[in-house]
Amino acid sequence: MVKNSDHLILGITDLQVSYWQNRRISNILKGITFDLKEGEILSILGESGSGKSTVAKAITGLLPPSATVDGKMNIRGEAEIMLADKNFNWKPIRGKKVATIFQDAKQSLNPVMKIKDQFQETLCYHQIAAREEAAVLMERTLERLNFSDSGRVLNSYPFQLSGGMCQRICIAMAICLNPAVLLADEPTSALDTVSQREVLALLKKIQHDFNQTILFISHDIAVVNAVSDRIIVLNEGNIVEQSTPAELFSKPQDEYTKKLINARNFPFTCERGQAVSSHEPILKIVELEKSFQTSKPVLSQVNLSLHPQEILGILGQSGCGKTTLSRCIVGLERLEKGKILYKDVNIGALTGKRRREICRHIQLIFQDARASLNPRYTAVQLVSEPLQYLQTVPHSERNDLVKYYLNAVGISGDMQHRRPPQLSTGQCQRVAIARALILKPDVLICDEAVSALDMSIQRQILELLQALHAQFKFSILMISHDIRVLRSFCHRIAVMNNGCICEICQGGEALNSSKHPYTRLLLSCESALEQLSSI
Repeated sequence: MVKNSDHLILGITDLQVSYWQNRRISNILKGITFDLKEGEILSILGESGSGKSTVAKAITGLLPPSATVDGKMNIRGEAEIMLADKNFNWKPIRGKKVATIFQDAKQSLNPVMKIKDQFQETLCYHQIAAREEAAVLMERTLERLNFSDSGRVLNSYPFQLSGGMCQRICIAMAICLNPAVLLADEPTSALDTVSQREVLALLKKIQHDFNQTILFISHDIAVVNAVSDRIIVLNEGNIVEQSTPAELFSKPQDEYTKKLINARNFPFTCERGQAVSSHEPILKIVELEKSFQTSKPVLSQVNLSLHPQEILGILGQSGCGKTTLSRCIVGLERLEKGKILYKDVNIGALTGKRRREICRHIQLIFQDARASLNPRYTAVQLVSEPLQYLQTVPHSERNDLVKYYLNAVGISGDMQHRRPPQLSTGQCQRVAIARALILKPDVLICDEAVSALDMSIQRQILELLQALHAQFKFSILMISHDIRVLRSFCHRIAVMNNGCICEICQGGEALNSSKHPYTRLLLSCESALEQLSSI
């Protein structure tokens, strides 16, 4: 709760941001005004493209030179900052006054530096502590934030920690700077429900123990409802509504707010066709094991089978081995032990041309579609690239085939000639799906394909996959930490923990009857978040 509601910490007045794109001005923020009081958690809620992250970048001076900015900002009652001033020195603002927690913690941490070195670098750069004092300060901060094994964490590299742990480390680093405002930009969107609960509990603890003022940005109603004192609803660069969570969710005034609430309260359901159950699965994983240097096994004795036209889900927390399993299947990671059988052919033992010929039938959609697409290529070039590489279709037929698949995923007309930076997140995901399907695979692996998308775009992508699955009759291996998605979309669900398959359940409501302790833990966390968003 707000401890001192009269003390203004951050004031934003008439913030406007625009870009010059395609020979016309594109207005991203259209004169928004809000304030943030001491000890308050103010959330900005909206879909992708509504302007949430642009607000965060404007407050920290991280907008590109091509952006035109106007408006005023005031921090702790000091002299107003004219945001249109291109020569303003942002160094005293970033970190000390506004510390940012970015969406993808692992991307914001240096992968070749230990956590303690990154802590030390941050503290010394901002002159918070001398090098010899930094070690004491970082350990004390981690202990106050309930890190049970701070020594191990500080001596680890980011890749040795889970996504949730990396996010908690970034929060701890920001708190060490004692900022006026802690800016959290989608800090839980790509995390599993257990990690989400840990991060949200940590933010509430920081607010209570440190009287920390927090500007929280998210598209997830449940998460916003869990942490906020006030909520601003942003749509197409305008503030359409602002209120307390209780008032906003019980009596929403704007149609856009009602749309967001309905998207969360009415989850996606689909009519699943029948999988072709046979004695010969199309893909079979036998006793698969995988580990990396200086770490415990990532995969241990994994056994799975995927039948023709089946949608098999893999559910688990961050760091349980889901993504490593998908990378092993498509040949991006070498196997240590076990077999991967595609139609009784052990593709794990193949190399070179023979491996490429077989693996074209198994395609992977990566979690971050935008990062997996070359930003210099148009949608047409991106989708045609696999055909050029494998030389499976004559050159004269490629263009028509590419346009057919782009149209099938809803990318038509002028959008086909746009590059990823000119497409929305959902459109980039559609291009990635078309790129995977153009080789007519028998197996499509979706690695967290909708985890970072807002609810309405999630629904669009799932409905698209459902329609394409019915049309092209391929099998789907759906990897996700989102129980709602897997329960509604999959025939069967394999629950994964610490590199092992705990159990395999039926999809739909049958998952709720599971008795396994780990599955029950995931279900309880999901239920808690659902209750927070229920009206």
